[in-house]
Amino acid sequence: MQVTPKAPIDKCPYCGSDWGYYTKDYICGSTWYRCNYDGSEADNGDMYDILTHRAGKVAYCQNCNHRLFKISDLKEATNE
Repeated sequence: MQVTPKAPIDKCPYCGSDWGYYTKDYICGSTWYRCNYDGSEADNGDMYDILTHRAGKVAYCQNCNHRLFKISDLKEATNE
């Protein structure tokens, strides 16, 4: 589980929602989906480990989808 620094706001300034924010991340690659011969699913716990992941650069409101802040500004603010 990824730990993210505290956001600079407590709620969306557009809609007032306190649901939180999301980023639009980019994931690329292919994976294997494993099955047993009887048709049941085999252990696929690592199926996403080989994908390439690039984190999004902007935070959006989970409720109204408005752009809220740049993730780089969040990281810079927490490093001060």
